[in-house]
Amino acid sequence: MTRTVGLAGPAYLLFYIVASFVTGQRFVWMDGLLQLVPSFAFAGFTLSLALRSRGPARIFWNLNAASAVMWAAGQVVAWTYLDHGGAEISPAHPIFFLSSIPLAAALYVRPDRDRSRLLFSIVGLDIVLIALFLGFVDIYFDMLTGAADGFYRTSNLALFHARNLFLALWAAFVWRTAQPAWRRVLGVYAIGLAIALVSGVINAGFIAVGPVTGLICDLSEMATFVVLAIAAAMTYDEQLFEPAGEPNRIWPFPVVSLIATMLLVAIPAIDIVARQSTSTSPAIADVRTRLALALLIPFGVVLVAREFLSRRALVNAARQLAAAREQLAQKERLAAVGQLVPGVAHELNNPLQGVIGYTELLLAGKNTATENEELKAILNNATRAAGIVRNLLAFARRVSSARGWQQMNRIVRDAVAVRERHVRAARIELRMDLADRLPLVYVDQARLKEVVVSLIQNAEAAVTSRQEGEKSRAIVPAREPGEVVVSTKWKTKPDRIVVEVADNGRGLTADELARIFDPLHPTQSPAAGGGSGLSECYRIVREHGGEITASNVEFGGAALTIELPVMAESLASEAIAAAGSADVPAPAETRHSAPAAFAVIPRPEDDLDKTPRRRTALVVDDEESNAALVRRVLVRAGYDVESTTLSRRALVMIERIAYDAVICDVKMPELGGQELYRRVCQIRPEMSRRFIFITGDIDGEDTRQFLDQSRCSFFMKPFNLERLTAAVDMITGSMPPDTIG
Repeated sequence: MTRTVGLAGPAYLLFYIVASFVTGQRFVWMDGLLQLVPSFAFAGFTLSLALRSRGPARIFWNLNAASAVMWAAGQVVAWTYLDHGGAEISPAHPIFFLSSIPLAAALYVRPDRDRSRLLFSIVGLDIVLIALFLGFVDIYFDMLTGAADGFYRTSNLALFHARNLFLALWAAFVWRTAQPAWRRVLGVYAIGLAIALVSGVINAGFIAVGPVTGLICDLSEMATFVVLAIAAAMTYDEQLFEPAGEPNRIWPFPVVSLIATMLLVAIPAIDIVARQSTSTSPAIADVRTRLALALLIPFGVVLVAREFLSRRALVNAARQLAAAREQLAQKERLAAVGQLVPGVAHELNNPLQGVIGYTELLLAGKNTATENEELKAILNNATRAAGIVRNLLAFARRVSSARGWQQMNRIVRDAVAVRERHVRAARIELRMDLADRLPLVYVDQARLKEVVVSLIQNAEAAVTSRQEGEKSRAIVPAREPGEVVVSTKWKTKPDRIVVEVADNGRGLTADELARIFDPLHPTQSPAAGGGSGLSECYRIVREHGGEITASNVEFGGAALTIELPVMAESLASEAIAAAGSADVPAPAETRHSAPAAFAVIPRPEDDLDKTPRRRTALVVDDEESNAALVRRVLVRAGYDVESTTLSRRALVMIERIAYDAVICDVKMPELGGQELYRRVCQIRPEMSRRFIFITGDIDGEDTRQFLDQSRCSFFMKPFNLERLTAAVDMITGSMPPDTIG
């Protein structure tokens, strides 16, 4: 569209020049109609843009269309008046002058900035003040001259020059402070209004000869609409149909209030100066004074209403800022607690398990009534402490219940679709480099999408900072085009899905690299996305059992990398498929109805050994006291029990003996419970449903998703020993499932 308008506009101006010379300007009516074409074409184009736009952008283009229509109406009035032999004082002049009001209002609305409804009301009152003051100036110095034609001509030209200079300077200010996405468009728009200023100066020279029409000087006025139409075409091509999303700006309102008050004072001051410096009849001077005094009333009423709404907006902004600061501080505290609590919970639940377990064993013995009462008091207080730990876990983090098997590439595409229009509006190239045939991941799709969206926003902020001159690493020039690349790949050693968001932005300093995910680091750079956004991303990725890292890249800019594990169930299925076995079921759906402290999954009937023999069990726990406690309980229940605190030794023992049940801690040094389960599924697939897991933090990292997809029984520390024994009996076939309370 820009190319079309850029060629059609100058071609039409050339046609106008040729037509003017060929006809010798004998056909005034034809010359006048030709002058109307650019203004009406601009009005029609901007109205179509307004229908596609929203918010301030829609108002901006509607006001531009109104200005063009007013200018065309002034042209028609001027021809009619002159054709009937009118004097130099023309009724068309006020129409031309007042056509600047919609333009001034359009520049004040600012199409690149969004505003709330309250701020729109204030802007509307500001536009009313502009219209009142400009109308007063035009009527005072134009319609009520009461002097010779020479004075009228001088004052009229001075008003038009002042108007055009004011609009050109205001457009330049708007361009200078515009959002990056709108800067090119508003720059061309400012050039169009600068041409209008030059056009006024050129026309003033021709008007000095006499009130004539159809001269080549009209070409400059038409050129203004051609350049403004090019700016509108650029808006269409770049799809700038809405503001760039910057938060509402409150600070200019006190400044505008001061300017409005100065205009109120200027109205009677203008009348006083005019009385002393111009020679007009007493009747005209009295009419002017009455006009000035009469205007003070509506101007003052609008100014008071504006001040009321402005103060209200400032108070609301202060409240919102205070609330946002409080929410940010709370979010940072919760993020810090969320990182601290899982480890603390694990360390507390281990000794609590020992206290509760051994107390239950003592209660099962032969004790006096006093001893039983004391033991129950110990048990109750330990159970209460365990409840406090569980409540702390629930407070510190949100537990996701929407996890499922997802395609990581689909999540990335959805996240890119959310930010693509905004990134491209900032003139930054957004590319995807996605690997083929990625395995499924068991994740919360919405939350992982939120993480990728945040990383793209972070990259966009880094590129924008670099283009505005802020650099941490002097590698990429400020004028280099922005680029953000989102890629995925599959690492087989270890088995992980990698998502990377890289940019050619400002890069990261050594301090930023060290503390970029720290929620207690209050002065994050613009490249870090600001606030605690990346600490929240860190928490979500860690909850999924993954890692997120930040680094500077060789070609300039930074890269944020997410690594998510391929879940144990998929690895077990691959191992079983390679062995030609189908004992392990397909990935299971999330256990939404499972109790918070334990869940027992029956072992398939066809996997149970019906021969009468003594059952075997293996206890794997890095806490010797807990392992001894579980071993003691199961021995009492009639099992042959072995235990170990070393997970690698447990793997050797399982290679030697296919135990009927394995009670395994999830978090252990060397091999964790998840890794131990994965390896056992590879060497003994038939044991995939014989595990019972115990954990101190079921909501931490990727523990819940692992338990959900493995379909193994689990207990959260501290657990009830009777229920654990019943669960072991059930998976070994010694007890039916309905006996477990």
